[in-house]
Amino acid sequence: MKKSRYNFFIQNIVQDALLFIFLLLVLSVFRALFLMVFAQALEPDTSRADIALTMWYGLRIGLKTAGACVLPSFVFATLLQAIWPKWNGVAVRLGWACFVFLFLSLLFQMRVPYYREFHTAFSPFIFNTFHDDVGAIVSTSITQYNAVWRTLGGIACAALLIGIFRFLLKRCTAILIRPFLAVRRPCVTVIIICILLVPFAVFVRKGGAFSFHQSIYWKNAARFNQHLLNEAVLDDVQALYRASRLYKKLRKNAVQINVEDVRAAAARLTGQREYTEESLLPLFKRQASGISGKKPKHIFVIIGETYMMWPLMDEYQKYPLAQGMRRLLKRPDAVLLKSFLPASNGTMFGLTSVILGIPELNLHASSRPTAQTPYETALSVQLKQQGYKTRFLYGGFPSWDDVETFVKHQGFDESFYAANFGGVATVWGVPDRDFLQGIDAFIGPEPSLNVILTSSNHPPYRVDMNRESDLPTVTDFAGMLPVNTADKDLVASRMWHFAYADKYLTEFIEAMLAKYPDSLFVITGDHADRWTIASTPSDYERIAVPLIVIDPRSKNKSLPQDLAGSHMDIAATVLEKVLAKGTSYYALGHHVFDPKEIPLGVAAYYWITPQEMGSMTGTSTALPGASKNLSEQDRVRLRQRVKDIQTIAAWRVLNGTALTL
Repeated sequence: MKKSRYNFFIQNIVQDALLFIFLLLVLSVFRALFLMVFAQALEPDTSRADIALTMWYGLRIGLKTAGACVLPSFVFATLLQAIWPKWNGVAVRLGWACFVFLFLSLLFQMRVPYYREFHTAFSPFIFNTFHDDVGAIVSTSITQYNAVWRTLGGIACAALLIGIFRFLLKRCTAILIRPFLAVRRPCVTVIIICILLVPFAVFVRKGGAFSFHQSIYWKNAARFNQHLLNEAVLDDVQALYRASRLYKKLRKNAVQINVEDVRAAAARLTGQREYTEESLLPLFKRQASGISGKKPKHIFVIIGETYMMWPLMDEYQKYPLAQGMRRLLKRPDAVLLKSFLPASNGTMFGLTSVILGIPELNLHASSRPTAQTPYETALSVQLKQQGYKTRFLYGGFPSWDDVETFVKHQGFDESFYAANFGGVATVWGVPDRDFLQGIDAFIGPEPSLNVILTSSNHPPYRVDMNRESDLPTVTDFAGMLPVNTADKDLVASRMWHFAYADKYLTEFIEAMLAKYPDSLFVITGDHADRWTIASTPSDYERIAVPLIVIDPRSKNKSLPQDLAGSHMDIAATVLEKVLAKGTSYYALGHHVFDPKEIPLGVAAYYWITPQEMGSMTGTSTALPGASKNLSEQDRVRLRQRVKDIQTIAAWRVLNGTALTL
């Protein structure tokens, strides 16, 4: 018997409903598995009611994901076959379902190691992957995160889901369509179904509600005091959607600025009613406060790979992770600034911000046309004008993010890479031991700026441990960890590599101080946000990096309490420690140790003060040991200042300094 359009429509709409329900179940199962994998990270007082509420909120927000996945099936299978009966809607739906199940399965396999590394279910920085060394990332994914086995596991999971779904279609379709085929007025049934689809679509779109105020979506899904539960509410698709929206928002805000926006931001930053200059240079121009004594002979700006702040916090002192740096900080000429943020979440972002003296907005400033000529604010450019030989030393490869070209354009006289040092290179470069011990051979008698970037403290963590008998072993580190630590061996290996990096970094600094006692050292990390020992780390523990300054000309360790900064402030801080009083220089950042400056650190998505750390989405938390909280008025004012600084930086990166475009 030939099927009518009505028969095809009912068959397809029933199968769409089955796909929708099955997807909801799959997303709920993945959510439950996610909670099981990270169960040890849950707070001890987490109740069954909390878990149930997490699953409920997740089910509601999963309506949006399931609806989005079923919509193509409804359009290209159900509607098309209703219009053109010869169209094989069932086959189209099954093919689409296979793709969806494979996508969801692989996404879940990716989410687990991503959360373990970054403590978030996909962040905006995931979209920076193809601006990095893709080959090294792929190699790291295979060796460190078992990407091959996870991919095979995802394929196997997808095959299982496809098999179950086909079984459901075969067993349930005929049973469910039977009542619809018995109706006397098919047209009325179709009209009723189409009418009901409208409120159903609204209900799905708003996450199980009919009004915006009762809806749930990624912006208001964080309804618990536990970060893990809040992340579990979002399924993998919603988490990826959140990351894409945040990434696009930052880029959109930066790219869509106009001259009026820049002038308004510049006016607020300078305290003027309006900014009438035709260039940003007057905004950048500063007068040095002046140094006491002679200039440092050599300047070492050291950016340690994943050199995080939390190992230097008092509560982690029992772990021998940063023993060397703690020893250096006991010197009378060494200071540590704790309220300090990296530019963003990637090494190149941090390096760019340190060298150029601007915040990073994920615009990849180093590869923009404006970076092909020297930045006026660049530390290397300005110190070169002061007679310093400028040198860049990196334990990795010159092809990484085309860093060799970038530093050449920014006024570095010479640069050295993995091939200039001994040791067996991994995908990211030579071991820090060989790299740092080989730097002295390139330091000449003339005054110099040396920007140093290490590379060992990075997945896949392949430093030869047998060469380091004086460090605690991985087994030793594993024994120090709490009993409920997940992936204890992996965490212990990361601890060992951090201790290794710290050891050779501090040995290098001590050797240079002994040989060049009139040198200035500035040490920070390129980024954090990789791993912690804490099961539920704060944003500060996850993201902050230290700023350590060793200046033998200064013996005063009593710093003002209200200080804060970020990578973009290092250039101004170094210049203020080098230049004579009244010397002009250019900077968008500030001298972090000047109490007259506004104590604020600016990062891509966060800001920090001596009291609080906040995000650009509106949330903020008090810093450890903070004596007071900011008022809401202060937070609004600081967020505006951050936006103004980012606006100026975005214009500089995209258009240069002229305001006459």
